[in-house]
Amino acid sequence: MKVEIINKGLMSLIIDGGRVGSQQDGFCQSGPMDETAYRWANFIAFNMDNTPCLEVIGHLSFRVSEACAIAATGRDVTLTVNGKKQQSYATVILKQSDEVTVGSATLGCKAYLAICGNWRVPHIVGSVCTVTREGLGGLCANGKPLQQGQCIEINANALTNITHDNLRLLPEALQPSYDLQVPINVIPGYQIDDFDRVAQQLFTSSDYTVTSSIDRMGYRFSGPEVSSSLSNMRSEAIHIGAVQVPPDGQPIVMMRDRQTLGGYPKLGCVNPLDINKLAQAVPGEKVRFAFQNNEAARAQCLLAAARERQIQGDMI
Repeated sequence: MKVEIINKGLMSLIIDGGRVGSQQDGFCQSGPMDETAYRWANFIAFNMDNTPCLEVIGHLSFRVSEACAIAATGRDVTLTVNGKKQQSYATVILKQSDEVTVGSATLGCKAYLAICGNWRVPHIVGSVCTVTREGLGGLCANGKPLQQGQCIEINANALTNITHDNLRLLPEALQPSYDLQVPINVIPGYQIDDFDRVAQQLFTSSDYTVTSSIDRMGYRFSGPEVSSSLSNMRSEAIHIGAVQVPPDGQPIVMMRDRQTLGGYPKLGCVNPLDINKLAQAVPGEKVRFAFQNNEAARAQCLLAAARERQIQGDMI
């Protein structure tokens, strides 16, 4: 089956679970900005974990050459087939030559589009993830976003096992929450003591605005300046969600395509569950941060994973 790109949107990337374990070799981790939405898209589309899908900013339009099953997830997702509105977080069956448009009603948010089948996309360093900064991955293995007229080849799985009786739907009440009124949890790091009590309280009691300086590498915020006693430090490995504080005192949260090393002091790391919500924030929106005990964060992540597996088990 061929998926022909009609309109590429603002930026549409082929992504999968990322290059896990390759940072030591100098490659960024990459992967989906909103990992929860990515996992749900593949599950609802009857795909295996780590199957490639599309991460879309703007509105992407494409045409399929054969019947297939798809699913769209993310924040404020919009999905149409031949101009008719379809439900998000639900299995949608396409017919030959159907034209699909997927995106988000909130400009700048990410939508995830999964297509059931085996994607014929080159794997580079164990992943198909598109990393524009490194010129790596993607449809042509050169790190370029999708372009109009390109075709993705997918060995579409037969629809004989997918019927109207077993289509998957995630009820709205169970869909991921993107409520930014709830504080973003940060697990304190080992450099937390290099920020005095006043700086720590300022960080957790202030509103920070998402700036226009955001991308897959990191999110920069503006708000009250947070200072550290560290003036010089050696570069060290950067974890997903690391909250770096450069000399200007404005926090930066490192995201999926972050560099492997960094030399700014860190307040800690954003809880992995909140990374997905933060990744869907757009310039101008405000967030608050709260420190969270590492054991509480671990328990929260384990409970969330167990709940997701239970919900999926009930849908099979």
